[in-house]
Amino acid sequence: MTEIPKSGLKSFVARLAIERNVQIETSNHSSLARIITRLSGDDVIPDETERLIIALRNAKVIDDKLMVEMLGNYFNELNKNRSESDS
Repeated sequence: MTEIPKSGLKSFVARLAIERNVQIETSNHSSLARIITRLSGDDVIPDETERLIIALRNAKVIDDKLMVEMLGNYFNELNKNRSESDS
């Protein structure tokens, strides 16, 4: 695997998923987790990129460490973009 980029994660993740033929799958467990999260008042809805990163991990394309790194870089990029648009 190539180095995980610090920016452009959305397109990087999408390309990697296409190359490895990985798609987002909704399992009973993930549906239940979303319901429990919503009922607890934490209405967190992962976007497509987050769900693709998780799907890449579930398909064993990436390991736990890379998943955390990718999610971290993606969230940092999102926060940076929000900060720049607020300026």
